[in-house]
Amino acid sequence: MRLTVPHMGLLDIAYTRVLRNLGVDMLPPPRPNTNTLNLGVKYSPEYACIPFKLNLGNMIEALDKGADSIIMPGGYGPCRFGYYGVIQEQILKNLGYKFSMGRTDNPDSLRDMVMTIKEIGGLSNKWKAYTVFYLILMRMSALDRAMKLYHYYKPREKRKGETDEALRDAISIIDLSLTFGSLFWAELKVRGIFKKVSIRKDIKPLKIGILGEIFIVIEPFANMNIEKKLGELGVEVVRGVWLGDWLNDRFRFKPFRRNQNKLATKWAYPYLRYPAGGESIESVGKTILFHRKRIDGVIHLMPFTCMPELVAFTILERIRKDLNYPVISLVFDEQMSETNLITRLEAFVDMIKRKRK
Repeated sequence: MRLTVPHMGLLDIAYTRVLRNLGVDMLPPPRPNTNTLNLGVKYSPEYACIPFKLNLGNMIEALDKGADSIIMPGGYGPCRFGYYGVIQEQILKNLGYKFSMGRTDNPDSLRDMVMTIKEIGGLSNKWKAYTVFYLILMRMSALDRAMKLYHYYKPREKRKGETDEALRDAISIIDLSLTFGSLFWAELKVRGIFKKVSIRKDIKPLKIGILGEIFIVIEPFANMNIEKKLGELGVEVVRGVWLGDWLNDRFRFKPFRRNQNKLATKWAYPYLRYPAGGESIESVGKTILFHRKRIDGVIHLMPFTCMPELVAFTILERIRKDLNYPVISLVFDEQMSETNLITRLEAFVDMIKRKRK
């Protein structure tokens, strides 16, 4: 079995080396790029969202390189994500590919996730699988903390690109940590790496929240590296959606961390009383929370045709007017132009700066 899983931000860093250490023949696809998108667009239904297209493109790239097994998360609810694996499998088989498709149809179930790890890792008992899954979760959390340091240092750096180098080094160190003890020391090294970045202490950057559909928020290619672009504009990003939090809300591996979905649901009332699927409740609730925390503005990211985020988009327009709070929604698909994105970001940042004065 040569196993592949489509990319989603830094998630592959969390699990690939751990599974290889168990003897699993992992064959990650290339990082999402223009070729990935072109393949996905070519073979996907026209109405499919960009996460679907990038996932499909990644699968084709991996199968062409020799993968014969695919793991695709599943789910249920208003979001079409739960159908991705089923439709993608049919498309790929119609194209003539021979492979097996495994789906975690209930990603909210700890038992299902652990049994998946046990099966693909060839582990003899479930307790070993629990330990492996917990290590993957903790590695993902460590990667999130490295990204938070990146968001802090990027708008303050003196030498352009130094923070990006620090992040690359940090990811490599976390990737090499295959035990809980080595992961602990890796995080100390990561903090030390970022502390060496020369920063300007005389500036107070704008703080802008990033919210929206989780794949678009955490996958740099899908959002055209928006967090780096904002950092270069002198903005400190405050991300409201983290994969580690998404996982913790379901598996509680960080018991002292508040459930972010419940927190967002509380703040979303009375604008949105019930989740509309996806991250819609987080988009609404955390926009209000960011306003209360005096974050300077919010950028809402969503894929074209995404129903849950379209619900949030409509409500965010009301919040923007009711609270007189800077909120902009950016819709991503294969037609999105980087020039257009940069122009809109620059205009939004300039508007907030004028408002702050």
